[in-house]
Amino acid sequence: MIPFLVCQFGKSALSNIIKECFHSDFPDIYHKKQIDYIYRYLNDIKAKSIVLEFNYIDKDYLDDFSKFYVRRFSGDGHKCARIHFFSEELNHSELNEIIDDSSLHDRLKNIQEAYLGFMVIKPLPKTFIGKTCLRRYDDAPGTISRKVLSRTYKVNLFGLDLQVNSIAFQEQDKIVSACATTAIWSSLHALNWRPIRDISSCSQITTNAINFIEGSSNSFPSKELSNKQILRALDVEGIKHHSDSLKTTLQESFFQIVQFYVDSEIPLILGATVYKIEDDGKSLSKLAGHAVTVLGYKVSSDREAIYLHDDRLGPFSRASFTKLDDYSLSNEITQKFGLILQEKNDQNEWQKPHEILIPEIIIAATEQKVRIPLSDVRNTCRRIQAAFSSVCNVLKEAEQLKEFLQNRDLTYKIRLAEIGEIKRDFRAYQPLKYHPDLEEKYSVNSVTISIDAQKKRFLTQSLARLQWVAEFYWGGAPAFAMLVDATDIPQGNAVSAILPRGIFETKLILLIMRKFEEVYQKNRGAVESSHYFLASFFKKLREQDLGLSDHLNKKYGDLRAPKYIKEEEVKNGFIQKNEHQKIYYDSVDGELSVDFQEISESTSSLIWVITHDGALQIGKETNKMGHPCLTGFKPARIAGEIHKIGGKFFINAKSGRYSSTYDNADLLLENALSKFKSIFWKSRDQIFILENQISG
Repeated sequence: MIPFLVCQFGKSALSNIIKECFHSDFPDIYHKKQIDYIYRYLNDIKAKSIVLEFNYIDKDYLDDFSKFYVRRFSGDGHKCARIHFFSEELNHSELNEIIDDSSLHDRLKNIQEAYLGFMVIKPLPKTFIGKTCLRRYDDAPGTISRKVLSRTYKVNLFGLDLQVNSIAFQEQDKIVSACATTAIWSSLHALNWRPIRDISSCSQITTNAINFIEGSSNSFPSKELSNKQILRALDVEGIKHHSDSLKTTLQESFFQIVQFYVDSEIPLILGATVYKIEDDGKSLSKLAGHAVTVLGYKVSSDREAIYLHDDRLGPFSRASFTKLDDYSLSNEITQKFGLILQEKNDQNEWQKPHEILIPEIIIAATEQKVRIPLSDVRNTCRRIQAAFSSVCNVLKEAEQLKEFLQNRDLTYKIRLAEIGEIKRDFRAYQPLKYHPDLEEKYSVNSVTISIDAQKKRFLTQSLARLQWVAEFYWGGAPAFAMLVDATDIPQGNAVSAILPRGIFETKLILLIMRKFEEVYQKNRGAVESSHYFLASFFKKLREQDLGLSDHLNKKYGDLRAPKYIKEEEVKNGFIQKNEHQKIYYDSVDGELSVDFQEISESTSSLIWVITHDGALQIGKETNKMGHPCLTGFKPARIAGEIHKIGGKFFINAKSGRYSSTYDNADLLLENALSKFKSIFWKSRDQIFILENQISG
């Protein structure tokens, strides 16, 4: 038997090469709806050639075969075929040459660039479209924003390494699976962190769904899955699911949910009811329940749309929104919008819609550790929005802020991200000085925000791996980001960080929010809820103020451990304590020369250090016991020596263990000098900095 066939791409060619897979007459291939769609899809992405690979073993079908089809009397066996698509002309001889000659590197590169994906053909007479991975559409003109989930599928064709970015699609075979099963299967493929080979087959998903459900009337093979069975199947897969009813959800809110989940690389299973549009274009008649996989969205200049895998049609189907007010509805329909699947004819023209999907439930499939649902984060953001708006309305009465608050809205976007990615982005982020000249004019200087201090604190903080990131914008300018620990519990203190994104914007917004907190705290018992984290937000907001630690870090340097310990500084495994040390927290009435009479002109025997809490510690250096013996090897700040020259005292920052790694040691030494003078105020005119003695 020949191992493969090659032909030019075309609708008749596609239909007939499917028949050649098993040398049998599959019925109605030419007019099969999914084949129509796949042909038009491939035509749009410029398919030129088809390669048929015989005798292909497909993991998913092999599992389905062993669980059900093996018992068929007239079965066609467990082997499938696979069809590959390319965007350039190929012929049989050329493909043979590429397979035989491994030195044709440029040609191999061209083949990879032209690879559009594959479709597995199962040995079934009607529902034969198996695992199908096709390259996604490019962005169309007029696209404002667009995101579609995908992952890389590696393909080996007769020793040729190929790959395609896609999400696997297949039609339901109505035997071992139903539409919900294929929706779950595609959702699992859309989880990039899940290895492809670990994804269950449709027969296994169905088995998982119908087992252990009390009172289940379903049995294998499956007809349809209930919502409860869908959730059960995800449970068995080790997936955390978050579901929301959509029966009273507005179109804007639904599209926002899709955006936030897709931006988080999270697929959605959408449960809907399919209605047929009657010939009058107004009446709707109910057909059946249905489930699809939502994998993307698009915002263009004239409309919004979502992308989904619909096993009745094909992969990456575009669904646009329609208002149900335009149709005659029964009383049972409470929804205000529906989805129309966009279909083209062979002339690439959009066809008149004939069905509407009315959304009922949406299920997000996430990692098991994601305990906080998106809805709780959205609720928190909406309350922050409302609080900000209400305070702005009051402040607009003040001439000082009226001009600036006019026509500026607080908006937000949400995504799920890993903390490593968030820290990497924040480390490289340069806060925008959108209106630096307005800080004094609008009196926001009372809000102290040190971007550098906030950055260092956040980057060195230990946080949960998975975080919801709510990015807030004010008048289109980045304002701040709120992080919510996705692994926390709804009753927890889930807001883990507030990151400044602008300078003026962040200050003004946080100033306004603090004014609202006074009202919030008075009414906290009435407004608190387990479905949002406003109290946690305010708690974290108060932490934005620079505290004592930040002040000391800036004035005397952040805490450092001593670089090393000398042998003579350790006895019996313990750091030796400086027995001549004194510590000063506040000013004293004595003079430096009185407190340390032993210091002489000829010997520099005193050492000093600023401790973790900002105190000044001074001691006599004896037997080569240096700064670590003064601090007990504790983290400390700038440190140095004291010399007496000509009856005056000179300090330096000559401490190789503490001071040598400060880039701004000269500034820190100036601040330490002020500390000396404030403590020994009677000796202030006798204490100076020793020139060129910063560190050593």
